[in-house]
Amino acid sequence: MSDPGQLSKKQIQSLRLLRKRSERYAQKRFVVEGRRAVAQVLENRALDVLSLVVSADYRESSGMPEEHAWPGESLPGNIPVFQVSSHAFRQLADTDTAQGILAVCRMPDASAFDAMFGQKGVILAADRIQDPGNLGTMIRTAVWFGLKGLVLSEGTVDLFHPKVVRSTAGATGVLPFLTTNLPVFLNEASEKGWKVHLLDSGAGSRSYLAVEPTGRDLLVAGSEATGISQDIIDLDFQRIRVDPAGNDGIAAHGRESGAVESLNASVASAIVMAHFCAGKK
Repeated sequence: MSDPGQLSKKQIQSLRLLRKRSERYAQKRFVVEGRRAVAQVLENRALDVLSLVVSADYRESSGMPEEHAWPGESLPGNIPVFQVSSHAFRQLADTDTAQGILAVCRMPDASAFDAMFGQKGVILAADRIQDPGNLGTMIRTAVWFGLKGLVLSEGTVDLFHPKVVRSTAGATGVLPFLTTNLPVFLNEASEKGWKVHLLDSGAGSRSYLAVEPTGRDLLVAGSEATGISQDIIDLDFQRIRVDPAGNDGIAAHGRESGAVESLNASVASAIVMAHFCAGKK
């Protein structure tokens, strides 16, 4: 591999601006940071990787021979590699302990309604999820279980937020996605034969284990603080819940059931995704 090129000060400043949502969408670019995440993105080939940026000390810190100090055996295509000083890289990185490598990626286009509906399987909808780590974990889990798409409500954290991207561990861009008015989307999905399931333990909810997958299932996970928004609850779709262990049993780690108030949004979503995707391709 030839020696990496150098980024100009103007180029470095342009990359630094990608921390801001407005700049990401203006430039149609975002950053994937970290050795394993970059390696996965290169392997997936779901994203258009425009360039790699490495710190001056990356090859030394990688602990690998120089010719293998990149996130894979070889780089697909002709992806340019740029090098910056360790100081400049710390300014680009979103983490306190930067690993010295990041990928600059083109932001993929959102899916259309019809494209999202015209398939079978399971789709995940995120209603006002605010925590970037939760959303990223949900996306990573959705890819693991082979979900067919991701729908984000208005008010959900940006899909290309650095922490969301980092939490997906390289799964960003694998799923078709769109950001939309979620109540409108859910109504149209229902009209087109999709079964909508709200992850909500309110009145009238059923255990997710009592619900049979239909082959076209749309799972809706709500805000960590307030749950699913009332305008979606008012649509009267089926509510499903994840129950704790029975009161006469002992839960994991020797704690009695009821020892915690609720499950994390990403954990509850993962449990339900596993159920609805069991045996599905």
